[in-house]
Amino acid sequence: MLARFAKVAILLVAATVGGCAGSIDRTPIPTAKIAETASIPDIPGARIWGDEAPKDLKKVYKTYLKGVPQLGASAPLVNGRMQIDILALSGGGSDGAFGAGVLTGWTERGDRPEFEQVTGVSAGSIIAPFAYLGPEYDPQLKQIWTQYRTDQLVVPQIVNGLLGGQALTDTAPLRKLIAQYIDRDFLKKVAREFERGRLLTVGTTNLDAKRPVVWNMGAIARHYDNPEAVQLFRDVILASAAIPGLFPPVKIKVKVDGKMYDELHVDGGVTRQIYVSSLNVPFKTFDVLYPKPPMRRLYLVHNGKMTPQFGAVTPSTFQIAGESISTLMLYQHKGDNYRIYRMAKDGGADFNSIAIPPEFDHASKEKFDLEYQTALFEEGFRMGKAKEWLKKPADAIPEPPARVASPEPPAAAPAPEAPAAAPAEQAPPAAAPETEPAEPPKPNQPVAMDRVSEIETGAMH
Repeated sequence: MLARFAKVAILLVAATVGGCAGSIDRTPIPTAKIAETASIPDIPGARIWGDEAPKDLKKVYKTYLKGVPQLGASAPLVNGRMQIDILALSGGGSDGAFGAGVLTGWTERGDRPEFEQVTGVSAGSIIAPFAYLGPEYDPQLKQIWTQYRTDQLVVPQIVNGLLGGQALTDTAPLRKLIAQYIDRDFLKKVAREFERGRLLTVGTTNLDAKRPVVWNMGAIARHYDNPEAVQLFRDVILASAAIPGLFPPVKIKVKVDGKMYDELHVDGGVTRQIYVSSLNVPFKTFDVLYPKPPMRRLYLVHNGKMTPQFGAVTPSTFQIAGESISTLMLYQHKGDNYRIYRMAKDGGADFNSIAIPPEFDHASKEKFDLEYQTALFEEGFRMGKAKEWLKKPADAIPEPPARVASPEPPAAAPAPEAPAAAPAEQAPPAAAPETEPAEPPKPNQPVAMDRVSEIETGAMH
C-alpha cells in the first residue's frame, strides 16, 4: 500500500513539475518498426544496433565497411595470420583522466601497438579518437583531461533542470571544446586510417528505442568535406558522454522513406560501460571477414575502480541518488568486464584489463577537479608505463584444472608357442559327445547389448 501511494505521489509531482517547463521541440520517430529502418542521410554505414546478432554478417558489413578494401589490412602478420589489437575505453566521467594517462605512459614505455580497432563509451568516447590516431595526440589527451575545470565544461542550470528541463547543466562549453579539437582536418586523418582497414567506433544509447547504438566514426569521417558530417562526428561524442539528467541529450537527425525525424541519444554507459565488438556475436563469427582467422589481443581500460569503496552515506536525496548510480555503474563495469573475458576465452583471444587501483585515495571536490584529475592521470601514466595489465577479472572464479585421461594399460604380450610334437601315426578322429545343442535365447530375454541399452534408456527417464 505504501509503495503504491509513493508511486502515485511521484506521478503527481512529475505531472505538476512537467507542466511548469517548456516542451522540447522535436519530431520523434513514431514506431519501433520505423526506427528499424532509420538512417543517417547521405552517410551509408554510419551506425549499427549494438545488440544485434545478424544472420548474414557479410551482408551487414558490406555497407558498414564501404570504402575499406580489407578489414585489418594494416595489421602485422604473425605466422601468416593478422594480429588484431583491440583497445576498449570505458565510461567514467572525470575518471577518463586515468585512461588518458595509461595511453601516454604506454607510449613512454615504447611498445604501444597501433590498434586495429578502438572503441569508446562516455568518457572513453572523448579519448578514443585521439588514441586511434596514435601517440602524436598524447599531448592533446593530457591537455583535455588535466586543464579544464567544471565551469569550463558545463554551466549549471539546476532550477531549469528541476522544473522539467532537459538536464541540470548546459553542455555548450563542452560542445565548444570538442569542436576546438575535432575539425575537418581531424576527420580527414580518421578517414585515412579507416581506409587502411582500421575501425573507430563510439557507443551511445538511443533513448527512444532504449537500445545501444555503435557509430562507425571512420565512415562518418570519410565525408569530411560535408560540414554536417563534421558536426555529426562531434555530436556522437557529445551524446556518448551525455550523462542522463546531468547533461542534456543530443538530437540526431535521421531519414525514413524521404521524411526527416530526430532521435534522442544519451550516454552509451546507460546500456553498457565497455564493449569490444560492434555486434553482439562471438569473436569467431567475425573470422569470415578476414582471409584467415586472425589472432586477437584485447586491452580494456576501465576509467574507474573495479572494487566497492566503503563510505557512510548522508541520507539526502542527491547523495542517495549519486551513490546508487555509482554502485550501478561499478557492477555494470564488472559485468561487462567478465562477459568480455568469457568471450576472449571462448574465442581464443588474449585478454588484458586495467583499472584505477583501490588504494588510489585522492578525493574529488567537484565534478571536474583539476587536482584530482592530474593525480589520476599520473597514476594512469605510471601503470601504463609499468604495463600493469590483469589477465583475468580480479574476482573471477578459479577454473578447475583440466582433466587428463588415464593412459590405457599396455597390451599383454602373446604367450610363446609350444614346441612342435614329433610326428606320429594319425589317430582316428574322436567321436563327438552325445549332447544336445544349446537352446537359442528366448525372444523375451534380451541379449547383453540390448540389456545395456535398456539400462541407459531407463537412466534417462
